[in-house]
Amino acid sequence: MDKLYAPWRDCYVKDHVKNNRNCQGRCIFCDVFVDDVNIEQKFILHRQDDLAVMLNLYPYNGGHLLVFPKNHSSELYTLSELVLQDLMKVAAISMRLVKEQLGCQAINFGANIGRFAGAGIPEHVHMHIVPRWGGDTGFMPVIAQTKQVSVNLHNVYAQLKPLFDNEFAK
Repeated sequence: MDKLYAPWRDCYVKDHVKNNRNCQGRCIFCDVFVDDVNIEQKFILHRQDDLAVMLNLYPYNGGHLLVFPKNHSSELYTLSELVLQDLMKVAAISMRLVKEQLGCQAINFGANIGRFAGAGIPEHVHMHIVPRWGGDTGFMPVIAQTKQVSVNLHNVYAQLKPLFDNEFAK
Protein backbone atom coordinates (compact mmCIF):
# COMPACT_ATOMS: atom_id res chain seq x y z
CA MET A 1 0.00 0.00 0.00
CA ASP A 2 1.34 3.46 -0.84
CA LYS A 3 1.95 6.02 1.89
CA LEU A 4 0.86 9.64 1.99
CA TYR A 5 3.25 12.31 3.20
CA ALA A 6 2.63 12.85 6.94
CA PRO A 7 5.19 15.26 8.40
CA TRP A 8 3.49 15.31 11.82
CA ARG A 9 4.90 11.80 12.43
CA ASP A 10 8.50 13.05 12.19
CA CYS A 11 8.84 13.80 15.92
CA TYR A 12 7.50 10.38 16.86
CA VAL A 13 9.85 8.55 14.51
CA LYS A 14 12.89 10.52 15.73
CA ASP A 15 11.99 9.88 19.38
CA HIS A 16 11.86 6.10 19.01
CA VAL A 17 14.28 3.42 17.96
CA LYS A 18 13.82 -0.16 16.78
CA ASN A 19 11.95 -2.73 18.90
CA ASN A 20 9.26 -0.23 19.95
CA ARG A 21 11.40 1.28 22.69
CA ASN A 22 12.08 4.91 23.38
CA CYS A 23 15.49 6.49 23.70
CA GLN A 24 15.71 5.48 27.36
CA GLY A 25 15.16 1.82 26.42
CA ARG A 26 11.62 1.64 27.82
CA CYS A 27 8.64 0.12 26.02
CA ILE A 28 6.52 2.90 24.51
CA PHE A 29 3.48 1.68 26.46
CA CYS A 30 5.40 1.28 29.73
CA ASP A 31 6.71 4.81 29.15
CA VAL A 32 3.17 6.13 29.69
CA PHE A 33 3.39 5.14 33.37
CA VAL A 34 6.63 7.00 34.10
CA ASP A 35 6.06 9.84 36.58
CA ASP A 36 7.51 12.61 34.41
CA VAL A 37 5.71 11.64 31.19
CA ASN A 38 4.15 14.55 29.30
CA ILE A 39 0.46 13.59 29.16
CA GLU A 40 -0.40 15.97 26.31
CA GLN A 41 2.66 15.19 24.23
CA LYS A 42 1.88 11.45 24.36
CA PHE A 43 -1.86 12.07 23.78
CA ILE A 44 -2.79 10.18 26.96
CA LEU A 45 -6.53 10.51 27.54
CA HIS A 46 -6.70 8.55 30.79
CA ARG A 47 -4.23 6.86 33.11
CA GLN A 48 -4.89 4.95 36.30
CA ASP A 49 -2.84 2.56 38.43
CA ASP A 50 -3.27 -0.48 36.20
CA LEU A 51 -4.04 0.79 32.67
CA ALA A 52 -4.11 3.72 30.28
CA VAL A 53 -5.91 5.03 27.20
CA MET A 54 -4.18 7.08 24.53
CA LEU A 55 -4.65 8.18 20.95
CA ASN A 56 -2.90 5.97 18.43
CA LEU A 57 -0.11 8.00 16.80
CA TYR A 58 -0.57 5.89 13.66
CA PRO A 59 -4.38 5.84 13.42
CA TYR A 60 -6.45 3.79 11.01
CA ASN A 61 -9.14 6.46 11.41
CA GLY A 62 -9.42 9.69 13.33
CA GLY A 63 -9.98 9.01 17.03
CA HIS A 64 -8.27 5.59 17.00
CA LEU A 65 -7.57 4.76 20.66
CA LEU A 66 -5.32 2.25 22.38
CA VAL A 67 -6.24 0.74 25.76
CA PHE A 68 -3.46 -1.15 27.51
CA PRO A 69 -2.41 -2.48 30.92
CA LYS A 70 0.54 -1.20 32.90
CA ASN A 71 1.78 -4.78 33.15
CA HIS A 72 4.30 -5.41 30.35
CA SER A 73 2.93 -8.67 28.97
CA SER A 74 2.35 -10.07 25.52
CA GLU A 75 -0.73 -12.10 26.52
CA LEU A 76 -4.09 -11.14 28.00
CA TYR A 77 -4.34 -14.39 29.96
CA THR A 78 -1.32 -13.44 32.09
CA LEU A 79 -3.13 -10.37 33.48
CA SER A 80 -5.02 -10.47 36.76
CA GLU A 81 -8.79 -10.76 36.76
CA LEU A 82 -9.04 -7.24 38.18
CA VAL A 83 -6.90 -5.76 35.37
CA LEU A 84 -8.91 -7.64 32.75
CA GLN A 85 -12.14 -6.27 34.24
CA ASP A 86 -10.71 -2.75 34.30
CA LEU A 87 -9.56 -3.05 30.67
CA MET A 88 -13.02 -4.01 29.48
CA LYS A 89 -14.79 -1.41 31.62
CA VAL A 90 -12.49 1.41 30.48
CA ALA A 91 -12.68 0.22 26.86
CA ALA A 92 -16.50 0.28 26.99
CA ILE A 93 -16.52 3.78 28.50
CA SER A 94 -13.98 4.92 25.90
CA MET A 95 -16.17 3.64 23.08
CA ARG A 96 -19.16 5.55 24.44
CA LEU A 97 -17.16 8.77 24.75
CA VAL A 98 -15.76 8.43 21.21
CA LYS A 99 -19.24 7.82 19.78
CA GLU A 100 -20.71 10.77 21.68
CA GLN A 101 -17.95 13.23 20.81
CA LEU A 102 -16.87 12.19 17.33
CA GLY A 103 -20.27 11.05 16.09
CA CYS A 104 -19.01 7.82 14.56
CA GLN A 105 -21.57 5.33 13.34
CA ALA A 106 -19.74 2.19 14.42
CA ILE A 107 -16.54 1.00 16.12
CA ASN A 108 -14.03 -1.73 15.43
CA PHE A 109 -12.74 -3.15 18.71
CA GLY A 110 -10.13 -5.81 19.28
CA ALA A 111 -6.53 -6.83 19.75
CA ASN A 112 -3.83 -8.35 17.58
CA ILE A 113 -2.02 -10.79 19.85
CA GLY A 114 1.40 -11.68 18.46
CA ARG A 115 3.43 -10.51 15.47
CA PHE A 116 1.78 -12.95 13.05
CA ALA A 117 -1.65 -11.70 14.07
CA GLY A 118 -0.63 -8.21 12.98
CA ALA A 119 0.51 -6.73 16.30
CA GLY A 120 2.82 -3.79 15.72
CA ILE A 121 3.98 -3.98 19.34
CA PRO A 122 3.58 -7.65 20.27
CA GLU A 123 5.56 -7.41 23.51
CA HIS A 124 2.91 -5.31 25.28
CA VAL A 125 -0.71 -6.36 24.77
CA HIS A 126 -3.10 -3.56 23.83
CA MET A 127 -6.61 -3.17 22.47
CA HIS A 128 -7.73 -0.97 19.59
CA ILE A 129 -10.85 1.17 19.43
CA VAL A 130 -11.31 2.40 15.85
CA PRO A 131 -14.20 4.78 15.08
CA ARG A 132 -15.96 4.06 11.77
CA TRP A 133 -18.21 6.16 9.56
CA GLY A 134 -20.23 5.17 6.51
CA GLY A 135 -17.99 5.56 3.47
CA ASP A 136 -14.83 6.13 5.51
CA THR A 137 -12.86 3.81 3.27
CA GLY A 138 -13.59 5.80 0.11
CA PHE A 139 -11.96 4.97 -3.22
CA MET A 140 -8.30 5.50 -2.25
CA PRO A 141 -7.73 2.11 -0.53
CA VAL A 142 -9.61 0.28 -3.28
CA ILE A 143 -8.16 2.00 -6.35
CA ALA A 144 -4.83 3.42 -5.17
CA GLN A 145 -4.17 1.04 -2.24
CA THR A 146 -3.58 4.14 -0.09
CA LYS A 147 -5.31 5.01 3.18
CA GLN A 148 -5.70 8.70 3.89
CA VAL A 149 -6.18 9.76 7.51
CA SER A 150 -6.80 13.47 7.49
CA VAL A 151 -7.06 14.18 11.18
CA ASN A 152 -5.13 16.46 13.45
CA LEU A 153 -4.26 14.50 16.61
CA HIS A 154 -4.10 17.70 18.66
CA ASN A 155 -7.68 18.59 17.70
CA VAL A 156 -9.03 15.11 18.44
CA TYR A 157 -7.15 15.10 21.76
CA ALA A 158 -8.61 18.51 22.66
CA GLN A 159 -12.10 17.17 21.92
CA LEU A 160 -11.75 13.95 23.89
CA LYS A 161 -9.52 14.83 26.86
CA PRO A 162 -12.12 16.90 28.79
CA LEU A 163 -14.69 14.11 28.40
CA PHE A 164 -12.24 11.50 29.72
CA ASP A 165 -11.23 13.78 32.60
CA ASN A 166 -14.85 14.36 33.52
CA GLU A 167 -15.87 10.71 33.18
CA PHE A 168 -13.07 9.31 35.28
CA ALA A 169 -13.23 12.04 37.94
CA LYS A 170 -16.50 10.49 39.12
